Amino acid sequence: MPLSLIDSARHIILIIHKDPDADSMGSACAFYSYLLRSQKKLTLFCASETLNPDLAFLPWFDKITNRFPEEGDCMISFDCGSNERFGIESSLPLINFDHHKSNVLYGLYNIVDVNAISTTQVVYDFFVANSIKINGKMALSLYAGLLDDSKCFSAFRCDVTTFATAQALLGFGADHALCVEWLYNRRSLASMRLRGTLFREMKILLDGQLAFFDVQLSHLEDSGATIPECKLILEEALRMYTVKAGLMKIDHPYGGAKLSLRTDGSIDASKIMAPFNGGGHINRAGAQLKNDERQSAVDEIILMIKKEFV
Repeated sequence: MPLSLIDSARHIILIIHKDPDADSMGSACAFYSYLLRSQKKLTLFCASETLNPDLAFLPWFDKITNRFPEEGDCMISFDCGSNERFGIESSLPLINFDHHKSNVLYGLYNIVDVNAISTTQVVYDFFVANSIKINGKMALSLYAGLLDDSKCFSAFRCDVTTFATAQALLGFGADHALCVEWLYNRRSLASMRLRGTLFREMKILLDGQLAFFDVQLSHLEDSGATIPECKLILEEALRMYTVKAGLMKIDHPYGGAKLSLRTDGSIDASKIMAPFNGGGHINRAGAQLKNDERQSAVDEIILMIKKEFV
């Protein structure tokens, strides 16, 4: 059982996926708070060298490191559809918390609920099922992921369970106003500069149904913005009247590129990304590309989206 592995471990590594969002980081921070009671050695790990400053309000943000420890007994991953999202390779026994339907069940224990709107909801359900007391820091962390993945409770997947979970977490001490302020109202100067540039260079394709952004290294270097801040711009593109999908290619500093696809639910983003070893959900998915496949992959994806719109 997952709890028996946790109980027997002396050093537990909590894995946040690369270029983390509030769901992955919030899930890991909530679990970190819980495990502090056990007085075990803990590592909050994320392979990314820089983290989204909009998530700095989360408890234990300053504890996150990109140095993977040499010694450990087990790992727990959060919101990672595959172990490629880790940014490292390790054979340690693993507990996999996730809600992606594309999850390949790579863990020794796989706690995956594809019906959950966020991984924080999966973690919350795990805490409740195992009678684990949720304190204020845990509640705030879990609520942040729930709020972010539900698009501030505007996503079409929101249901009675979503709001019941939110109500419970508010009762445990989550701060709704704080989460909204950091996740939706605050923007860095760098992100605002990047926003203007990308919208000016945006391409509208397929009779106005697809917005395409080509983010080059120079865009990030000139503005100082981060990859997570690029994705906020992609989400914003879906607010345009005719746009049903937004596609973004982000060149990576270490080679290759990251693809992100957002849709209004009329087409399945995870289905589009599957041929490129990507994954996600109906309305949001992504994939990693090598240098030699960047342009051909973009062309192929645009063609696939065109066929879905017919």
